[in-house]
Amino acid sequence: QRRADSGLVVVRRQLAAWGIDSSMASLRDGSGLSRHNFIAPEAIARVLHAMMQREDFDVYYQSLPVGGVDGTIAPRMRGTPAMANVHAKTGTLDKVRALSGYVTAADGRMLIFSTIANNHTVPTREVEREQDAIVAYLAVMDFTPL
Repeated sequence: QRRADSGLVVVRRQLAAWGIDSSMASLRDGSGLSRHNFIAPEAIARVLHAMMQREDFDVYYQSLPVGGVDGTIAPRMRGTPAMANVHAKTGTLDKVRALSGYVTAADGRMLIFSTIANNHTVPTREVEREQDAIVAYLAVMDFTPL
């Protein structure tokens, strides 16, 4: 059995353990780089939620790039309420831009989000601006009952 096939088995098994059925993810190999892999934003959100339940969540959380500060999102979300607040990972292929992670809302609640733009016809920077605007909006939300 090829290594990519072995990786695929492990990924599918773990997704199933987290309650993510095959209707939410179409996986071709275990590398995550195939143009034939597809995953729904809901599935990514479920993975992020599963990670929150782990004892070592803080280590995972701190390993994610911080908006406007470091990693692939260092130049993004600067001057917005999401700057130094959002911890997220990008996903990038030609005509695909994803941003998924955690942002703390104005009321202190940690929110999970996942955005994916596929086959977009506008410039990539415009897609990223919209994703950043969504995250900035989440950062100012207040769910405190009136």
